[in-house]
Amino acid sequence: MQHLQTIQQVFSDKLLQVPDYQRGYAWDERQWQDLIEDLEVLQIKQEHYTGTLVLHHDSSMQATIDEEGNSLDIYNVVDGQQRLTTIIILLNCISKMLGSMGGKETLAGGIRKNYIQITDLENQQKARLTLNPDCHDYFFNNIISLESRLEGPIIKAHERLYRAQKFFWHYLDNKRKQDPVGFEPWIIDLHKKITNYLKLTVYQVPNSSDVGVIFEVMNNRGKPLSEMEKVKNYLLYLSTKIPLHAAEELGKSINKAWAFIFQRLMEANASSTDSENQLLRSSWLMAYSYFTRNWKGYASVKERFNLKDYQNDLGKLLEGLNAYVETLNQSCIAYCDVINPNHDESYKNFLAQPDIRKQMRKKTEKIQRIGNTASFLPLIMAARMKYADDSDFLGELLDICEKYSFRIYRWHNYRSHTGQSTLFRFGHDLYHGRISKNGVLNRIKRLLLHYSSHEDYISEYEKYDKNWYNFTGLKYFLYEYEEYLARGKGILLPWNKLVKTDKKESIEHILPQTPDYEYWRSRWEADELDLFTHDIGNLTLTLDNSVYSNKPFPEKKGAPGLKDCYAASIYFQEKELAVFDDWTPAELKKRRQKIVDWARERWYVEADFSGEIELEDEEYEVDGVDDEENGRSLDELADGENDQAIIATKRPKLKEWSEFEINEYFDYLKTGGECTYAYFKILAETDAEVSFDEMVKKIREETGRISPDEGLPGCSRA
Repeated sequence: MQHLQTIQQVFSDKLLQVPDYQRGYAWDERQWQDLIEDLEVLQIKQEHYTGTLVLHHDSSMQATIDEEGNSLDIYNVVDGQQRLTTIIILLNCISKMLGSMGGKETLAGGIRKNYIQITDLENQQKARLTLNPDCHDYFFNNIISLESRLEGPIIKAHERLYRAQKFFWHYLDNKRKQDPVGFEPWIIDLHKKITNYLKLTVYQVPNSSDVGVIFEVMNNRGKPLSEMEKVKNYLLYLSTKIPLHAAEELGKSINKAWAFIFQRLMEANASSTDSENQLLRSSWLMAYSYFTRNWKGYASVKERFNLKDYQNDLGKLLEGLNAYVETLNQSCIAYCDVINPNHDESYKNFLAQPDIRKQMRKKTEKIQRIGNTASFLPLIMAARMKYADDSDFLGELLDICEKYSFRIYRWHNYRSHTGQSTLFRFGHDLYHGRISKNGVLNRIKRLLLHYSSHEDYISEYEKYDKNWYNFTGLKYFLYEYEEYLARGKGILLPWNKLVKTDKKESIEHILPQTPDYEYWRSRWEADELDLFTHDIGNLTLTLDNSVYSNKPFPEKKGAPGLKDCYAASIYFQEKELAVFDDWTPAELKKRRQKIVDWARERWYVEADFSGEIELEDEEYEVDGVDDEENGRSLDELADGENDQAIIATKRPKLKEWSEFEINEYFDYLKTGGECTYAYFKILAETDAEVSFDEMVKKIREETGRISPDEGLPGCSRA
């Protein structure tokens, strides 16, 4: 095969197809524009090198005979599909544009036959380039078809194909409008540049075994693949290496699952790379290992399902891969319901129970509004997957997660990962049936009360010097209060609109921050202004704060029928203000007390500390140590967290550790606690008793921390 080939030579004697394990279409406007710029500066008869094309002849497929009797062999595109797909989209636009011009129908048809689509001897239409299963139907029916179709894009790759077509069509159309007379020779020259003067370095991979090596290289070059794409590609690659009949079905299952995943993510407006990665991570933490430090994306999946480890039991590998694909598929449904609870497909298993479905959506949306969903994803996903129809349990779980999120991450302003490792472990245990429904609810409550005791939570409301206006959860707090006042009537301003408005516009100080009018100066002392201006009793949601300015309270209050006043507001909490005749410290304190009483009850949590938590006797293999008996995860032990509020629970049936589990535990100690690892290592190597000072010395030597000034984290006499 000649290494340097034009586009015309590449397509002259073959049909190309993108293998299942390749990603979908990924190029975007920057790459389209680069191609156009290359073509615009390219002179006729001036060659331009445009990249590499790696092909592998698929000897398992018969050659296709076109309607003219030409034999076309089938080649897999190992590398270069993005560039080829883009060039074909551009050539297709050129063909359609020429076809709309009088006298150029033959040229348009030639371009179509040579690069876009052929007709075989059985009068069947076949694409010159077949994309992977995720994309080909859309590509064939909506992009290169001569007839318009109604189906729209359902995954991100479809959307990129659609936008590429629009980009190139607009480019050609603008050229035609700019120079109607010179357009015809210009577009003919453009076609000639693409087909005859763009050159590719073409390599043919002789052996199928080499494709796997190249696949690994291609996974880490060019436009980066997402972790989701890498995982799919690797699983499909594995399916081709398992010489079992059932492996063929695995390949189909993977393609079907990923098509569903990409479609569901797009429907939920969660088709970004970050969302894909979050789904992969949350599903893995739930089902395989809750230790976040062990999650390395695609590398973790590859390590778990390493072909070398299963050479003597490929059936077990096949079983594990099928289980993983199904788990990820179901995880995606639950994930999308949490990320976007109001999308059309959310909580569809409750479709026949519209009231319950509405309730689940509403409870989930509250967690979303607070803004720290990641900590609860493995938990909620596990609950959805293991107890899909138990709306009572799911409702309670969503409620306690919302309270945890509000009190820990907003009210007390703890770091966003506070308690996260333990929550991940709860999700892992729930998924594997290691903890009961009541058990997990009670443990979350205990964890919450560990960080936010009832006394600490209540005492915050008693602080009159608290600057509520700077409280990061203020909008959510007041929106929840509005919902309470609405008594089920509904709030006219949706949350997604409120959250996008600036706080200066949407939060009103009843007593103004700059009380210039005599009305305010006559009723408020200077120290009262300092104390109460930013207090919760003085703050309310409003539609447009600018209309109130620093006006006296009677003007702000207004009356029914007037505009821009509390009495005519769409908010119940502003209408409630219209009940007051005046606004002095007395009225503020009265309103404050009502809000505080409501809030105390709204986020109140009580856990049952009287008995033991029910545990299942079922054993299962976990990554790490079985530490259920003291209710603490290894992440907590490593971090030195004090979890006295998590009461010791009923001990599960103990099992003997395998060599694998022991090694993994020591690997954990080495990464999670260097001194702890050294301590155990010294104990294992020393027969005689070792004094504390001698132990510290040995640990320092083992860890390389010789100087006493460096200290030994995690090592103390206690």
